[in-house]
Parts: sequence; C-alpha cells; structure tokens
Amino acid sequence: MSETRRSLDRIERLVEVRQTYVTAAEAAVREAEVLVRYFEEEAEKVVRQIQQTREEIAYLKTLSGHEIQAREKHIFSLNFKARQIAQDLEKAVQMLEKRRTEWRETMKDKKIVERVQERRLHDWKRSVDVLQQKQVDEITVGRHARHARSDQELEPRKQD
Repeated sequence: MSETRRSLDRIERLVEVRQTYVTAAEAAVREAEVLVRYFEEEAEKVVRQIQQTREEIAYLKTLSGHEIQAREKHIFSLNFKARQIAQDLEKAVQMLEKRRTEWRETMKDKKIVERVQERRLHDWKRSVDVLQQKQVDEITVGRHARHARSDQELEPRKQD
C-alpha cells in the first residue's frame, strides 16, 4: 500500500515539474510574441519614414539637387533597414512558431502525466476501498462467529 502511495507522490512531483516546463514554455512564447510585435512596429515606423521623406521631396519645391539627393540616399538606407527588419521579423515569426510548438508539446506531456496521476489515484482509492471492505468483512465474520459461538454455549445451558 505504501509503495502505491510513494508512486502517487512521485507522479505528483512529476506533474509539478511538467507544470514548470509549461510555465517556461509559456514565457518563451510571450517573449517571442513581444519580439514579433517589436519588429512589426519597427517595420511600420520605417515605412512611415520612407513615405514622409518621399512626401518632402514631392511637396517641397525649394529643395536643391543636393538636398534631393541626400533625401534619396536616406530613402535608400531606410529601404535597406526595412529589408533587414523584414528578415528579423521572419526569423522572429519562425521562432514564435517553434516556441508555440514546444508549448503545445509540453502541455500534451503534462496532460498525459495528469491522466496517469488520476488513473493511479483512482487505483489507489480503489485498493484502499477494497482493503477497508476486507477489514469490515473480517470484523463482520468475527462478530458472526462470536455470536454463533455464544449462542451455542447458551443452548446447552438452556437444556440443563
């Protein structure tokens, strides 16, 4: 019986460890989501800067050739930055998917261990119930035997 209880305790500790893994995986997913949002915001910011610079070129009539050329270089550098951010964003999205997959796997492992824990707990309760029923049966049989013996002892006295 105590071996079953120790087994239950080990499974309970295993569930706690699995919960720690799930918590860590959830934190990794949140971190990856934050990184994806960061790169999305950076990409939007660069697009706005490019648009703003193009509008300056289009609407400012007093720009010299040198100023226009400087703004075009700025647009070129912003486009280069946008490509880098797009690559970083793609890597971040891939990392997010990887983290989500890891999280799903840890959740699945945790649920499997919880089902095993529930099954073992049910088995343990059933064995305790069986043991208690055996004890009750033994007590009942013992009482019945004592009553039958005392009835037999009383019968010869009645005949006397």
